[in-house]
Amino acid sequence: MPNIESFLSARLFARPQLVDNTIYLLSNLSGHISLYRMRYGGSVPQPLLPPHIALQNPHLIEGKSFFVFPKINKIVVMIDHNGDENYKPMIIPLNGGFPEPIFQSTFSNSRVFLGDCDINSNYAYFIAARHDISVIETYQANLESGEIRKLAESAWGKYPIAINRSHDMIVLEEPYTVGDSAIYLWSKKQPVEKLILGVEISHRDPDANIPLLGVSFPWFVKNDQAILLITSLFEDNKGLGYLDLNDHQDLIPIKITGQKHIGFGELVKLDHMYDNFFTLEYNIDGCSWLYEGIFDLDKLEFNIIHTLCGE
Repeated sequence: MPNIESFLSARLFARPQLVDNTIYLLSNLSGHISLYRMRYGGSVPQPLLPPHIALQNPHLIEGKSFFVFPKINKIVVMIDHNGDENYKPMIIPLNGGFPEPIFQSTFSNSRVFLGDCDINSNYAYFIAARHDISVIETYQANLESGEIRKLAESAWGKYPIAINRSHDMIVLEEPYTVGDSAIYLWSKKQPVEKLILGVEISHRDPDANIPLLGVSFPWFVKNDQAILLITSLFEDNKGLGYLDLNDHQDLIPIKITGQKHIGFGELVKLDHMYDNFFTLEYNIDGCSWLYEGIFDLDKLEFNIIHTLCGE
């Protein structure tokens, strides 16, 4: 019989974050999952948490397990109490230490998850599921100033899916089922979120025919005056849509030119590179195709200029 003990005893190394010349990661080197750091290029992993604290398996927790903010010498770590899965945000310094709770009064009665984080501006977004009432709240926190702001709340949750660079405009998604959601816009100038796509879930007619938007990967364009996103509204295998935030128009389909693939599949990801340059990822017959292209604001077309992989 083959000896498989070496495979069964393999250690977990997960969720690495590279900051300068240091890699922060989760590992079970001590027998349970904890937070470590090591030098880029190789070194002995250094534990950053006390040995009695165990973290959740990153594959089983919603959101991020931790995030490093080097400019303020802080790491946010999501820790529960002896495995009760009642996660709270904690802070430790970059070189490790005993975790200290943050925003205790805000999250005292909630199960919290860590969402998007900005390493440059030290913003973090938290999703808090209340224990006393059936409400999921969304918060924006400035970890440098210690300010925290409630963005929205809903029984279904309103999750940040697009954030502009200055963090004063945010697209929120209120999901109902697969492909069915309502999309809102929160802005600092208008702190009450505004419905921009779909039908608000709490105000739906039970007999109404609700179109399935299938919205994903939205990005602000046109100096934050419009949104480019993936949608299944126009075709089942998904395509690009454009929404002008000032003209109050419906979602506009965007023509994509320059694809090289043949076969059947769908558009799965839109990612921003710089200026009006984006990447498109397709899954075609089980094969990934990745393109680089330019979004033409004048013609409202997406022109592929390079095939990065798939050929």
